[in-house]
Amino acid sequence: MRRGSGNVMSKSPRSQVKIILLLSVTLVLGGSLWKGLERFFHVEIEGAITPPIDAKDEADRLIQTASQNFFYHEFDLAVENYNKAITLFEKRKNFKRAARIYESIGDLYKFSNDSKDAQEAYQLAIDYHHKLHDKIGEGRAMKRIGDLHMERARLDKAGEWFGKATLAVQDAEPHIVKAKIYESQGHYFLKTEQVPKALIAFQKAKETFDKIGNPLGYDNISPMIQKLKHRQKSELN
Repeated sequence: MRRGSGNVMSKSPRSQVKIILLLSVTLVLGGSLWKGLERFFHVEIEGAITPPIDAKDEADRLIQTASQNFFYHEFDLAVENYNKAITLFEKRKNFKRAARIYESIGDLYKFSNDSKDAQEAYQLAIDYHHKLHDKIGEGRAMKRIGDLHMERARLDKAGEWFGKATLAVQDAEPHIVKAKIYESQGHYFLKTEQVPKALIAFQKAKETFDKIGNPLGYDNISPMIQKLKHRQKSELN
């Protein structure tokens, strides 16, 4: 490749690969999307997991490398680079970023069907968030454990962790994570045929979506609430 060339096409393949890697990992790991979408979708951008492409910071570069390792299913290398980034953040006393990376490690193990290590990583994130008095972070990590068990049909465990997550965020300010926790708990109650409890959970999710100004979440959950109300009414009759 010639340097200083005005030919955009000569630079595009490498850039395109990086963009594809970033998008793929973002979608799989649930990382934050662009800030431009935040206003409409109310995307959570707090402490984004995946840093900008070609990050200058050493810890951010390690996260980028871990993301690329993940893309190529080099899971051991990904965990190794995530842990190196955690070490750097801990030295800087940036414990919030360290906690978020533990969540990413949990997501990685979950994707690779390693439930035990996934839960252990999520638990480390929970412990960190708890020490930081970050109720939203704590609830988010708990929800991820609930999702893990839900996807593997371990319903008792799923219900236990969704319950813990709702308790963690109940006094927190309205937040997209809080709404998603209530929504996930609603699906758990629906799955276990606890319709009245499902309706309450979905209504709490809807109220939270409304308070944070998230029309997408509000509109998506409204038909479910109406369906459950109709179901309850039919059962009474």
